[in-house]
Amino acid sequence: MTTAVVIGGGIAGCSTAYALAQRHIDVTLLERHTEIAQEASGNTLAMLYPKLSVIPSLQSTITLLGFNFTLDLLAKLSNSANFFNACGQIQLAFNAAEKAKQAALWKDDFFHNNQQVVQFLNGDKASEIAGIALKSAGIFLPQAGWVIPRLLCAALCNHSLIKVQTNANVMAIKPSKNGWDVTTINDAFEAENIVICNANDVKQFGFCNSAQITPVRGQIEFFATNAASETLKTIICSDHYLSRSVAGLHCIGTTYSINTAPNDFNTSISAIDTQSNLAALGKISPEILREIDLKSVTSRAAYRSQTLDYRPLAGQLLNAVKLQENPPRYNASPADLPWLHGLYVNAGHGSKGMITAPVCGELIASLICKTRLPIDANLASSMNPSRFLLKKLGLKQLSNLLY
Repeated sequence: MTTAVVIGGGIAGCSTAYALAQRHIDVTLLERHTEIAQEASGNTLAMLYPKLSVIPSLQSTITLLGFNFTLDLLAKLSNSANFFNACGQIQLAFNAAEKAKQAALWKDDFFHNNQQVVQFLNGDKASEIAGIALKSAGIFLPQAGWVIPRLLCAALCNHSLIKVQTNANVMAIKPSKNGWDVTTINDAFEAENIVICNANDVKQFGFCNSAQITPVRGQIEFFATNAASETLKTIICSDHYLSRSVAGLHCIGTTYSINTAPNDFNTSISAIDTQSNLAALGKISPEILREIDLKSVTSRAAYRSQTLDYRPLAGQLLNAVKLQENPPRYNASPADLPWLHGLYVNAGHGSKGMITAPVCGELIASLICKTRLPIDANLASSMNPSRFLLKKLGLKQLSNLLY
């Protein structure tokens, strides 16, 4: 039986492990914490919605494909009602830029005529659907919703071919006779395939040194349902989001702060960030903010991993040493490149992990099994984890044609 070790137990690692196990691959998932889904995937709630745009881009294409893939994946999980609810999301036209963007969507034939994807609302209709008074018009995404990440990760790992090993801090990855050796502080593992899914720590392994990835700190706040918020039925977004009540709590977030100290992952709660989130809530609904007992507000901070070009790191790695020692021609065949056979990455999802990580896990499983890719080959190439090195070597054209 084909074997794989997945490093990291967040949404990227768990969805990759699931995609591999569904193809009858024996998977060992290694997580350094005592439980899976402890860092960026450890938030109590995550909002599941895409950013729509009439101007095609790689980022918007990846996001839409990922959103639809995650919805399909949730539909296949028998217990998804326990951790997912398609309550819909309203994106408010809260400033001039957002108004212009929504006006462009209105003029686009696909969006204008596809109410399953997006509906255009005036202020009264937006308030009716939301269940609370809103100050502006907006668009409504009926398929959007909230998810409980730790329960989704647990459901993905609840598979007979997935063995989860916690307290497993990986120290090294080395080639072996039959594939790769992975060593932790206490154990050693061997597998034909390794998938690195440890977010901001991908560079701890020299194979990933060229990945241009940055930690981004985000903080969210939680507050109890109150008299003004109990009727809220959807997610509301401006430049922040407000969730409907789940288990008696609303979530408001999130802040965005690029980490300028690479080795300092400070998750202490910032009073400034709390004020920022509550100020954003006040713009969405001053009535809800007035009803909050501020002493009861709780917070959580975590670090997303974001790439320089805002696209995930997903796919098979190239041998950086061989590439730099003997750079290929711009028109070289991808098959002739120095691939690191059996070594893959799924990371760098920023704030869109619940949307983009699962489809990237499916992409990697397809590459390993040499089956049809779930996305366009050029799009898959644009996410290859070695793309930054290829571009540095002047091989941008080749980096877009890897598959």
